[in-house]
Amino acid sequence: MMAPSVGTGASSLMAATTDGLFPIARPRRNARPASLSAGIIVLVFFMVAIVATGFAFIDAQQRALDVHREAAESMRTTLDLLTEADSIITRLAVGDEAASLTDYYGALEALGALSAANMPLLDPYLAGETGALAAAQLLESDWTEAVRLASMADLAGARALLIDRDTGGLVRELRDAEDNFLEQWTARFSIYEERIAIGTWVVLLLQVAGGTLAIVGLIHAYRLSRVEANGRAAAVAYADASRDQVKKLFDMADVLQVAADHTDANAVLRATAADLVPGFPGALYIFNNSRDRLVLTSFWDRGTDQPLPETIPPSQCWALKRGKPHLNHANGSKLCCDHHSTGDAVLEIPMMARGEFLGLLQLFARGDEAEARLLAVENMGAALADGMSLALANIALREKLRNQALRDPLTGLYNRRYMEDTLTRFVRLAEREQRTLSVIMIDLDNFKRLNDEHGHAMGDAVLRETASTIVSSLRETDVACRYGGEELIVILPDCELDKAAEKAELLRLRIESLSATHNTAISASFGVASIPHTSHATTDLLAAADAALYRAKQGGRNCVMKAPRRIGRPELAHDDVIELMPRQAAE
Repeated sequence: MMAPSVGTGASSLMAATTDGLFPIARPRRNARPASLSAGIIVLVFFMVAIVATGFAFIDAQQRALDVHREAAESMRTTLDLLTEADSIITRLAVGDEAASLTDYYGALEALGALSAANMPLLDPYLAGETGALAAAQLLESDWTEAVRLASMADLAGARALLIDRDTGGLVRELRDAEDNFLEQWTARFSIYEERIAIGTWVVLLLQVAGGTLAIVGLIHAYRLSRVEANGRAAAVAYADASRDQVKKLFDMADVLQVAADHTDANAVLRATAADLVPGFPGALYIFNNSRDRLVLTSFWDRGTDQPLPETIPPSQCWALKRGKPHLNHANGSKLCCDHHSTGDAVLEIPMMARGEFLGLLQLFARGDEAEARLLAVENMGAALADGMSLALANIALREKLRNQALRDPLTGLYNRRYMEDTLTRFVRLAEREQRTLSVIMIDLDNFKRLNDEHGHAMGDAVLRETASTIVSSLRETDVACRYGGEELIVILPDCELDKAAEKAELLRLRIESLSATHNTAISASFGVASIPHTSHATTDLLAAADAALYRAKQGGRNCVMKAPRRIGRPELAHDDVIELMPRQAAE
């Protein structure tokens, strides 16, 4: 639903900001200083790019150095754990009670997490064909066997195993490989550190050079700005004013999206117009439902001595005829609308949305150059009109959708769902505040026969006219609904049983009078119930009205029946249980 508002609003904003309210004279530029400025800017950007590349290079070298240091440290930790495990096994084999299997297994567990990553790095530094990872795994196997023998008190066997397998020698070989690895690996540290130092100096020199160029550029820009000071100041003022206008227009559009009705939309328009077109009184006219005239719905900054017409016929407005803004001159010269009689210059802007005229926005001015001042704000006025017209279209669409959801499409009465919700709300209010509430249930007599004899078109017409007759006979607070088929319900708040019966009799007479219009017998039967006279809740209120309606049908139709009054309420006692409403009561 909001898609059209984006396009229309955007075009208006573009027009308002492109033409603008504050035109400025842009100064001419000297080609040579401009080219010099461009050269300095390009050079500075080039140096900035080189500096950024240098920082990236230094960062990469530093990360590489950190990686190598972490790898070297991890390798040292791995071999330390390997040596520690070998030392513990050796002490266990010689019967050292201070040796702890817990420490051994802890070292072995930590070693397992590091061996897979670090041991393959030692392969190039080993003399044999066996890889470092395989050697570590072989050591772990030998140690496990030695632990088993030691746990069986076979210390000699454990020592013999360690000597035969030469675990100590293998550990030393791995330590030697580690030393060679670390020696070569550490040598790379100086390479990375040297690169980092060179990169740092290069970046520093480039920063100094770039700073120098920037200072030169600033000095040049300052000298150039003195030449163009007036033009820049005007451009800044123009841009600030345009941004402020656009922001206010978007703020108006945002607030209008949540406007619940015309009152909210009018309040937003008045507030926004006071900010965007200050000093220009205005008025808003909107088409009525029949679209035969424009009705004044809002105005602002108008004195009491300057009355405006309450309505304007569309045929008298040139803005609507032409479909674009029209200026009425204060002296009545040139082409003026027939309704123009205020003595002010008036700019009239038609409001259109989705291909349909919705209303008319007027801006007033008086005094010197009134017409010129109005023409200067024409674009802004058009933007206001566009935003307001979309809001009005959205409000109308929401109202239409709401009516479609709550009203019966044939009769225009509220539907059953709305009736149930409203009746429940009224019943609760009546119970809480000890007020009366009556319901009239209406059923057209012999409606099926009417359809069979005269056709469904006649039946639909009778239903529509019956609904119109009922609505025209009710108060503003009463609610008429279509219950289903030819059954209608009227909810009468603050109406006691007898008064409701009198109203029902009046409706009966008016519905009966439709017979002459259609040259056929038209009548209805009525059942009346009330809280607290006959019922105490929603369900038994409808049931009581329905039972009374049934009695009316059984009593010959075309009559009004009241539901029986509740037993046990002396203040509501009555001689009759079911009363037949005399037809003369409403005449």
